[in-house]
Parts: sequence; C-alpha cells; structure tokens
Amino acid sequence: MSENLLKIIKRFNQARILVVGDIMVDHFVYGTVNRISPEAPVPVVNVKSEKLMPGGAANVVSNVAKLGAKVFIAGIVGDDYNGDILKKLIGKSGKADPSYILTLKNFQTIIKTRVIAHNQQIVRFDREDNGKFNPAVYRRLLEVIKNIADDIDAVIISDYGKGLIEKNFFSTLVSFLREKNKFIALDPKVENFKFYKNVSILTPNINETSGGANVKIKDEKTLEKASRIILKKVRPDYLLITRGEDGMSLFSGGANSGGKPLHLHARAKEVYDVTGAGDTVISTLAVARSVGASISDACYIANAAASIAVSQLGTYAVGVDELTQLLSFDLK
Repeated sequence: MSENLLKIIKRFNQARILVVGDIMVDHFVYGTVNRISPEAPVPVVNVKSEKLMPGGAANVVSNVAKLGAKVFIAGIVGDDYNGDILKKLIGKSGKADPSYILTLKNFQTIIKTRVIAHNQQIVRFDREDNGKFNPAVYRRLLEVIKNIADDIDAVIISDYGKGLIEKNFFSTLVSFLREKNKFIALDPKVENFKFYKNVSILTPNINETSGGANVKIKDEKTLEKASRIILKKVRPDYLLITRGEDGMSLFSGGANSGGKPLHLHARAKEVYDVTGAGDTVISTLAVARSVGASISDACYIANAAASIAVSQLGTYAVGVDELTQLLSFDLK
C-alpha cells in the first residue's frame, strides 16, 4: 500500500484547491515566567519573541500550500493593518493566492493572541467581529468563487463559527459546487450542523461529533450511533471522525452507505499539541482526493500527516518531504 501512497504524494503539486471560510491572524507571544505580579495573583511573562501566522481557514491554506498544491482563498478581512498582514502571510509561500480575499471597511480582521511560557499557554485574547454579513458581501464572494471554479479540483469549507458560513450562503455554494462536480470537504462547527447538507466529506473531531449528534461517545457502539445520526442529518458522501489518540474513523453515506467503517490507529508516538491537527487532516485529504486517491488512501495519508502535526508545538503545516519520509519507513 505504501508504494501506492507515495505515488499519490508525488502528484500533490498537480492539485488546485479553494479554501472558503473564516480567516484570521494567529499571534503567538513566547516568554518565561519567574515571578508572580505584586499587583495581582497572576504570572509575569518576560516576552522573548513573537510570531504572526495565518490562522483559522488561513491555516488550512498554509497546510495545502506546504503540501505543494496550488491554493486559492475566499474569505474576508478588514481594511486594517492586520488585514494587510494576513494577506501578506498567506501569499508568502508563493503557492497561495490571496487576491480573492474581500476587504471590508466596516469589519475588523480577526486576530487571536496566545501567550505561551515554558511550552504552556498562559492566556489567549481575541479581537474579532462576529455576526452575519449583508447579502451584498455574499453575492461578491459567490461571484469570486464562480469565476475561479473551473480552475480548481476541490473545495475546503472551513467553518470557525465567526459568521461567514451561514445557511443561505452555504446552501447556494454547495449546490453550485455539486453542479460543477467538485469534491467538497467541510470542517464543521457544532452550532451549524442544522444547515449543513450534501458535502462530499464531513470531518468533525470526536467532540464535534458528540455535540452534532447529541450522543455521549464512550465506546465503539456509541461512536457508530453518533455517526448514523450525522449521516442521516447532513447526508455527506463520507464522514471522517478524528479521534485524537484513538486515530480516526471513516463512515460511508449516500450511495456508499452500508459498508464497514474504516478505523485507522493514531500513528504519533508522542503528542505535544493537537492545535490545528484538524486543518492538517482536511487539507491532506482534499489534496489527495484531487489527484485521484481513493477515499481510503486519502484517509491513510491524512492520518500520517496528522501524526506529524501533533508531534509539534502549536499549529504546524506538514511538508510533502516529511510525509514522504514517514510513509517510506513503512516500506523498510
């Protein structure tokens, strides 16, 4: 199997992916703590360094680009300093095209700041605007997507619950993409399960699965019960549940329903940080499917990529060379 997977990875640079979703800046502040403040019972962080990275759906863009695929991004930023920074960060790889991002004057670019000391997050503070955009914004966004539809193989919808992905826009977008026979991968938000419908694959983590199905998952039996509820509610072609240290499970829906689920064990020997692992999974999966991988092969490759991502601290985009090296070990 590994030889076939390696052949698929070699074609990753042929993939063309569109990411649609809530984009933001991830701001990391790194430092050390040696004392408690005399002003209040809180740690004093001596800042050593700072880093700005694409966050939210923009982290998905980074993951796709690192895999060597061409990637477009349809999202919204504010007419502000952080919006300019985000577009520059996205375009930095040379593989990602930020020219389809809409800039709004009455919107604040989302930025999440995490303060980290001794490899532990001390606090996070967010600056963001939530809520629905007006119909004119959605019309502009759909026009942009329709203009580039013929130049893409797959679409990743990355819903971070910040207001961009709402019922009418989602329904119109998915209907259009289905007509174009595009592969549609959706990373969901629990509160929006009520309007998700008809995507190619849904990729919730175990907590999102539990919340979306309203089932407490404690074993394989309850996992399968939850999967049946979501398959019936959302009607995706496939449901891929990421389960942390328990790996991931693929369930089939639609015309493929009735088959046995595919359970993949987690490959990571040491897990340092699961932040952004879901972005790694959906990115790798979409790229693999875009170059002709079967759904099971795409999941195997995504599972391998996730094992690399969780072994790193913070959000981490997995490179195609790392992935090739890991899967090459399986041949030895």
